[in-house]
Amino acid sequence: MLKPLAFLIVLALPVQADEPAPVLADYWTNSGSLPPEYAWETSVLIREDGQLELKHCRGYETEGPACKQRKAKVPATALEAIRTAATDSGLLEEPARETDAPVVGGGMTWGHVYLPGGTVELLSQPAEADVQRVGKVLAAIAAAIPPRFERFTDPD
Repeated sequence: MLKPLAFLIVLALPVQADEPAPVLADYWTNSGSLPPEYAWETSVLIREDGQLELKHCRGYETEGPACKQRKAKVPATALEAIRTAATDSGLLEEPARETDAPVVGGGMTWGHVYLPGGTVELLSQPAEADVQRVGKVLAAIAAAIPPRFERFTDPD
């Protein structure tokens, strides 16, 4: 009697959906403060398993018909390039500092890379001494985004 009861309990348990892989990197870019008809924002998540999720919104909307979502698969070589750029940048050990003279207005790009040792923060306006280090990591993330999505990361 115990075996049928155990079987029924297992059947009654909710089915667990596959959890998405952890995020390796996120990347955000936008047009800056423009009138709604010209404004846009794009966010990209790249997961450890290579799954890429892109969301592009026009105007100042964050949901609905003004937004498009796309998915893609990032090759393992691009994932490794992101990890290498983030590790080699030294930003985990010595984080970038923000600039003393931030630019007001205009588009911005920023992001993060999540490594086993911590999070590498990629500032949109790093101090002059950190611009190159941050830029190399952001470039590695941007290079992992399929070319067919360029219209969403630089639509102007």
